[in-house]
Amino acid sequence: MIKKLAYLFLLLALVGLSSCKSKQRIAQTASQADIRLHDIWVLDEIDNQKLDRDSFSRGLPQLEIFVEEKRIGGHDGCNEIRGGIETSGDLIRFGSLASAKIKCPKMQATDSFRNLLEQKEYHFNIKSNRLIFYSGNETALIFKKID
Repeated sequence: MIKKLAYLFLLLALVGLSSCKSKQRIAQTASQADIRLHDIWVLDEIDNQKLDRDSFSRGLPQLEIFVEEKRIGGHDGCNEIRGGIETSGDLIRFGSLASAKIKCPKMQATDSFRNLLEQKEYHFNIKSNRLIFYSGNETALIFKKID
């Protein structure tokens, strides 16, 4: 009887450990999917229109995404920007953006880009070193990986 109880406890312990490892693997897989965002990205297209670096005073806007820290940094083509993000599966949500608000000669493109990020939510896909943001079924923004 004691042997049977010992085997039963051993079996339950092994099942418990196996379950913990499965949950850990699932958590790691979810985290690995999001971690692909963690990089430096330069804006390439808005609404399927290729951008010209001359439209921005400082060149094409760049985002550095820090997935685990839930934040972004970079510049909007004129000013440094930073802000918070949240990710879940293929969804990214941008919070408010902070910047110095220095006036540049070419502010229209800069303001448009910042407005496309601030307090917005996009589904995303990463393929061929491109980060693609979708609004509904339409491609909204495409970034190229530069790091």
